[in-house]
Amino acid sequence: MFACEMQILLRLAVLVVFLVVAVAQIPSPHFLFQRHMSWSKAREFCQLHYVDLAVLNTEEQYFAVLNATLASKVSFWLGLRRQSSLSNWTWVNGEELKYTHWYRRNYRSLCASMESMLDKDKKMLARFCDEPHMFVCQGPVAPQTVKAASVGNGQLNLSWNISAFMQMTPHRYNVTTCTSTCDTVLHSYTNGSAFMSVNISSLTSAPETFIQVAAFLVRPDAVTGGERILQSDPTTLHYETADSTKQHNVIPLILKLLQIVSLVPPLWILYRIIKKGFELDHDVSEELRSVESVIIDLIPEKPQELAEKG
Repeated sequence: MFACEMQILLRLAVLVVFLVVAVAQIPSPHFLFQRHMSWSKAREFCQLHYVDLAVLNTEEQYFAVLNATLASKVSFWLGLRRQSSLSNWTWVNGEELKYTHWYRRNYRSLCASMESMLDKDKKMLARFCDEPHMFVCQGPVAPQTVKAASVGNGQLNLSWNISAFMQMTPHRYNVTTCTSTCDTVLHSYTNGSAFMSVNISSLTSAPETFIQVAAFLVRPDAVTGGERILQSDPTTLHYETADSTKQHNVIPLILKLLQIVSLVPPLWILYRIIKKGFELDHDVSEELRSVESVIIDLIPEKPQELAEKG
């Protein structure tokens, strides 16, 4: 019976569509440069040699850069600005600032820096954009969320969204699949779309597949002038085929059934003991009733006349 069920599940494997989501857990690298430039010149430098000025969308990224630069005790530009003193602060990728770690409010300045020499955690400061400061560049960013769906026997479709400022940067993706061996395929991104989809074929029949997706680009090295490859931290997927998933579900069910079956003998014995106890109680009660009737019969009734005299 078990072998037959496994065969059915194996046949169902090619018919089941899986959705696997994985989320990137490590922010892309940032690079601190000790050259002094205005905000606009620093951005031009970062766009030429990296992706852009640093974007710290989350507080996690903010504190990661902060902790990495504490020892330097310097002031450096971030990829954060506003159009006027009345407008909101916006990162160079188009997203608005979602937290407030300002050391001091400056309502006239339009560009933002981080001041690592300050004592407290609130180290952001609004400055005039033409001031010369060091700066932090942003490296390539891996897809935050990658979806994988089976499209046939041994084939997968991978899809993910492209971040706003990666859309403005020609780049490629390393897609690595690992079963018993690993294979890497390069996929180029050039069309400016906010979405990317690639197909992976010739996968083995292994029950599990590990997939990594990393963004990389080639830039001129700021020191040597030669080409330099920059690669993001990868997003990792763990993909399970239908047979392995169903086996994981069937085996615990069978174990539970075996546990229930193992309880049948002691429960049956307990039932027989309880039933026998009830039968004994019933027999005793019947005997007591018969004894009571005998006792009642042995007691003579008082004569009527004695009762009247009393």
